[in-house]
Amino acid sequence: MTQFQFPPRSTRGSIMGFSAGQIGTAVAGVICLVVAANLLATGRQGAAGGMLLAALLLLTVGLLRLRGRRVTEWAPIVAGALAQRAARQDRYRGGAFAATPGSTHLHLPGPAAGYRWLPAVAADGLTEVGLLHHRRENTVTASLLCAGSNLVLADTTVQQQRLAAWADVLNLLGTEYADSGLARWALTARAVPDSGNRAQRYLVQKAVDTDTRAYRSLAELTAAAAPSTQRHEVYLSVVFDTKKLSAEITDAGGTDAAIATVVLDKLGGVQAAVAEAGVDTVGWLTPREYAAVLRTQFDPEDQPHVDMRASTTPGVAPHMAGPIAAENIGWSSYRHDSGFSQSLWVYEMPRQPVAMTWMTALFTRTVGRRAVTIIAEPVPAQLAQLATRRDKVARAGDEITKRKMRLVRTAREDDEARSVEQVDREQAAGHVRYRYAIVVTVTAESDEQLRHDVRAIKRVLGRTGCQAVVLYGEQDQGFIAGALPLARGLKPMRGWLA
Repeated sequence: MTQFQFPPRSTRGSIMGFSAGQIGTAVAGVICLVVAANLLATGRQGAAGGMLLAALLLLTVGLLRLRGRRVTEWAPIVAGALAQRAARQDRYRGGAFAATPGSTHLHLPGPAAGYRWLPAVAADGLTEVGLLHHRRENTVTASLLCAGSNLVLADTTVQQQRLAAWADVLNLLGTEYADSGLARWALTARAVPDSGNRAQRYLVQKAVDTDTRAYRSLAELTAAAAPSTQRHEVYLSVVFDTKKLSAEITDAGGTDAAIATVVLDKLGGVQAAVAEAGVDTVGWLTPREYAAVLRTQFDPEDQPHVDMRASTTPGVAPHMAGPIAAENIGWSSYRHDSGFSQSLWVYEMPRQPVAMTWMTALFTRTVGRRAVTIIAEPVPAQLAQLATRRDKVARAGDEITKRKMRLVRTAREDDEARSVEQVDREQAAGHVRYRYAIVVTVTAESDEQLRHDVRAIKRVLGRTGCQAVVLYGEQDQGFIAGALPLARGLKPMRGWLA
């Protein structure tokens, strides 16, 4: 049976496992100790005590880890959250007043502000495709609704075949399409209450003989399951960089229509590749369908109404996709229209070997409204090789330094060194290196219910071997990354750093 073993999260810093921030803080603490000693020698005991306290505080901050991060890593987050509150940018108001019928601008809060709808029609000349164009970031985003079959119930051979086919898709997205403008992609799996009870509707529509005991039994079963049934939806969101596509866009005319034409051509290839991997696809979301997903994530109470209109007027008007109001509640939750949400970042993957279906429990053994998003960004081959070489040189330097200083080398450091070698071998074999993040967003109708659902999700994550942390001070950004199929949430690559 095929198993996976994820490499440990790197703990290596600039020097012997310490980051530059930690080293700077520790040096400042030592300086404060020296100053305190000099003040004490001159008889200034009060000032010496103050400097001693400052030294202890700096050394503690420099060496301590809190909730999966170094304290020095929390500093910019806290500073950013405080600045956001001081500027009153931690709340959003006026979605209904800002939205204008027929407007192409999409009113979303926080980091998602700046999107607008880009008119696009598929090759059949009838079907609209929802393209979100971010002019400032020079990106175009689209989302593909997938409907794959159950992997858990399949034979091991079928599971391995599907896994190999999906690996080919990942390599294709990270090579051919990355060279053709693909900036990043994301898989968003959301679970929402099935207010329309699709099983019951299917039975009513497809049943031939409704007088049998079998029909009555199934009707009673589906009707009884209505309050607890859930609908699972999977979206593959792709983001294209219009800068990389500038030559093709210019050849096509350089207008918005040219951008749409070029991107639609790429989307057709992506959908075909996904279908060849054995994943059934429903199609790229239309503007109304895309707006419905965004709207119901912001306003869960609107989900039944949207589902009821599916047979007559599917979706939501594109200009109404955003929330009416949204704001951060404290440091650990986000309130948006009729929902309360909390986002968790999975910062450590399972350390023990896991099976192909190791995330099944996260999707099937939890209740409530939730979204699990994997955001991935392919690293260019040359940059990936440089990053691997830099990691190998740094590991070798740390090993030599510790040997000279006769310091203990831990088993985790050995695992991290082996993972660097493994990544190097995989890249040499032609596999694509990815930067990725996993964000889980839990939504409930009340703050109390939210805490209950989050505890359940944490238990499931713990059983799967994952370690997650609440995105304190970043809940608005966490919701955009984890709950919405926009493929956001990764820190941009700067220069030669991957």
